[in-house]
Amino acid sequence: MGTSYSIKYYSTDRSLKITSVNKEVNRLLIEVNRQMSTYIPTSEISRFNKEIKSDTAYPISDDFFFVLSESIEIAKKTKGQFDPTIGPLVNLWGFGPSGLKKVPSKEQIEIAKSIVGYEKLTLDSESKKISKKTDKLYLDLSASAKGFAVDKVSDYLESLGISSYMVEIGGEVRTKGTKNKRPWRVAIEAPHPTDQTKPYQRILELKDHAVATSGNYRNFFEKNGKKFGHTIDYRTGRPTEHTLASVSIITKDSCTRADAWATALMVMGPLEALKFAEKNGIKALLVYKLAGQSESSFIEKTTSHLDKEFGL
Repeated sequence: MGTSYSIKYYSTDRSLKITSVNKEVNRLLIEVNRQMSTYIPTSEISRFNKEIKSDTAYPISDDFFFVLSESIEIAKKTKGQFDPTIGPLVNLWGFGPSGLKKVPSKEQIEIAKSIVGYEKLTLDSESKKISKKTDKLYLDLSASAKGFAVDKVSDYLESLGISSYMVEIGGEVRTKGTKNKRPWRVAIEAPHPTDQTKPYQRILELKDHAVATSGNYRNFFEKNGKKFGHTIDYRTGRPTEHTLASVSIITKDSCTRADAWATALMVMGPLEALKFAEKNGIKALLVYKLAGQSESSFIEKTTSHLDKEFGL
């Protein structure tokens, strides 16, 4: 996944060895990668993208099918602003496995756009098979698979009888219970902190909740003095150009959905995202700039049902 992880838990079971827990956690994370990593040529998702032809039923693992189903559901709710088939555009701009960041031509963008669209993918929930309507359809679950990995590890800890934990993978977090009888404290990074002694936008207090953050302040490149972030808008085929810097989503029990919703709202921009979140009951913290503000000056908005919760 190209990132780090951190797991903290409390257990009264003296027979539970941290070495055995760590071994199983690593096995679970390797399995998620084996199924859903576009950076591994032999993964299930890579085989589907590169080897499987259109209208061919391709069997996938239950976890892969679950994450894809969740992604398609959000794609439908956002009318494609979140789309797990956006991979061709992500790769075209160099934010995929190749890592060759560049500004493509208008013609290249239009060609990539023509093969993007969740409606070009078919899921069979009974057989756990998927098929595509065009050979070049390309799946990319990087906006939800990391959150799913958090859920997978969290469920494993609960299977051990652990009722107090915090699981964090690359900034996506799920918590259970408390730490020393207090909520777990989770920091939301400031996009461009002017005060290096205070690098956090907010400190959330979580108990039995998950949080995921999407932002454009780390993964970007510059060309001719202009910044291009990794969040791609399928409508233009280009990186978003609004002033929304980051979105943090809090959910009750699913980091998978928090991860996906954070990316979905990040595509929308501050005003549309706030309106959408309010309408759909999504608990969100948005950090953005107003027109004319300096590069390092940000304001934040939360959905109304977040007030006085989670330390906000």
